[in-house]
Amino acid sequence: MMPRQADELLARLKLKGLGLSELHERVRLSGSAWTRDQLELFLLCARGVTRDGTGSFHAIAASAEDDLGAAIVDAVHSFAGKPVPAAQVRARLSQHVVTTDEQVLAVARRTAGLEVFGPNLIRIAS
Repeated sequence: MMPRQADELLARLKLKGLGLSELHERVRLSGSAWTRDQLELFLLCARGVTRDGTGSFHAIAASAEDDLGAAIVDAVHSFAGKPVPAAQVRARLSQHVVTTDEQVLAVARRTAGLEVFGPNLIRIAS
């Protein structure tokens, strides 16, 4: 399954809980060759996804920190792989995001796909 397909699947689970069979059918129709067992393992490991007593999977809405992490990842990507200080990342965030350089660094340290190194520079993890 490609990342875009995974994002779409998780977004669908935020709207409505679905059983593994239905989810596997959706994944298969999207072009993925993942087996039912692979999909189940992915869902069991995915952050914010739970399985209820009926076997349906549900995804909880993202927290404010998750949203900030996603915005920081997008901002860091916009520098085309060049390491950047937190202040420059913060400058590329949306106007409605109110944060500090220290918070940007803290969230970047906890966000998968980002790396903080040197004198508080942020880059895409390799």
